[in-house]
Amino acid sequence: MPGSIKLDNKTMFNRLLLSLLAFTICVVLSCKKENNADPVVPVLPVVTVAPLIYSDSIFYIQEAVNYIVSPSITSTGTYTCVPSGLKIDGLTGAIDVNKSETGLKYKVTFVPSDGSQAQNSFVIISGINYADKIYHLSMGDSIAMPIYNANSRYNLPGSHAGTTFDVTGGCKNAGIEVDPLSAQINLAKSVRDQRIDTGATQEVKLAYRINDNSHQSLNGLNVKIYFYRTAAQIPQYLLDLLAQRKATILSDSPIAANLSHNFSRTFASFAQNGTQPARPRPPCIILLAD
Repeated sequence: MPGSIKLDNKTMFNRLLLSLLAFTICVVLSCKKENNADPVVPVLPVVTVAPLIYSDSIFYIQEAVNYIVSPSITSTGTYTCVPSGLKIDGLTGAIDVNKSETGLKYKVTFVPSDGSQAQNSFVIISGINYADKIYHLSMGDSIAMPIYNANSRYNLPGSHAGTTFDVTGGCKNAGIEVDPLSAQINLAKSVRDQRIDTGATQEVKLAYRINDNSHQSLNGLNVKIYFYRTAAQIPQYLLDLLAQRKATILSDSPIAANLSHNFSRTFASFAQNGTQPARPRPPCIILLAD
C-alpha cells in the first residue's frame, strides 16, 4: 500500500528482542522492590498464664521439719486433686508434703465459694517413680529405669555425691535387685534369684536419699514385681490397672500433652460412675518372658 512501511524479518526480530528485554527488566525491578519492602511482622496472640495456686510447682520432702505448704489464694472454696496420693486439706488447700506420695505430678483444682471460675495448678512432690508397663524379657527389656520428678528426661541429681538407693536394704533382703547409685531395677535377676515361675515378689519399701533440695531427706516408695511366662497368664485386673494408669498418671514428658485429654476424660468417667481410680503406687511392673 502507498505510504506504508514494510519491515524486513531482521528488523522485526530486533524489535521483538528489545520488547522481551524491557519486560525482563521490569520484572526484575518489581521483585527487587518487593524484597526491599518492610517485612511483615505477624501479630502473635496474647497468651494468658493462670496464676499458681501455690508459690511453686515442685516441693521436696524435709526430713527434719513438719513441712506444710499453704496456697497463696485468700478466698474461700474447696480443693481437690488427681491422682490420689497428695495429702491435701480440702478446705484450706494446705499440703502435707512429707505425708504425700513422692515422685508424682498432681493436678490441684480450687473451686471458689462465690461461684467464680475454678483454678488449676500442677504440683510435683519430688522423688522417683517407675513406669507402669509390661517389660518383655525376650526383647532384652528387663531393666526398670527410675523417673525423677515425673519426667523421664531428667537425670538423677547428685549421682556419686550423696544420692543413694535402697539405703535400708529392704529391696536387697527381698531379692529385688536395685542399683544403689542409679536406682535401676534388674527385673530379670530379681525374678531369677527368687525362683519365681509365675506370680509376684513381695511388696517392699525402696528407701533412698537424693542430693537435691530435699537435702538428702529419707524418701521412699513401695515396689512389687510381677512375672508371667506368657501374656495369657497376666490377670485381667492387672491389665485393667495398666490401662487406668496410662490415663491417670501425669507426666512432664514429651507425650504429656497427648495424655491430658485422656486424663480428663478418664476422671470425668470415674466421677460419673461414682468410683475412684486406683492409687498410683506402687508402680505396676510386669515382666513377661515371651
